[in-house]
Amino acid sequence: MEVVLKIIHYFSILFAGGVTVGSVIIQSAYVRAGEAPPPYVGKAFATLGHIGLASIILLWISGIGLAHLIYGGFGINGAFHVKLLGAALVLGISAFANLHVHQAMKAKRPPNQLLMKRLVQGGRLGLVLAIGGAAAAFSA
Repeated sequence: MEVVLKIIHYFSILFAGGVTVGSVIIQSAYVRAGEAPPPYVGKAFATLGHIGLASIILLWISGIGLAHLIYGGFGINGAFHVKLLGAALVLGISAFANLHVHQAMKAKRPPNQLLMKRLVQGGRLGLVLAIGGAAAAFSA
């Protein structure tokens, strides 16, 4: 069971990271060009957002399973709690951003750029906390 959970966890990291990097590169190209992406690219962004959110949810599910299976729960160390805080921030921001983009598409208007910029900044903070916390938590 541990191997299956680790495989799910690692693939989820791969997909979430790929979605993040790919989306940032494509969005940056449109911003630099001063253009709005065409509707089919907007739909692709929405699909990437759903893949990213699903990956984050799978990370949580597999991570909870691994924490209980290997360590007997969440009482690993303080750094692990920092990792959980960062991961919770990323999950919340991803869910909110997906909802915002979905509502904007439904209303046939672009997402609020200032809000999306703030969400990206918050997501980066969450990633720093999650990755830094994980590195410290599992370096004993």
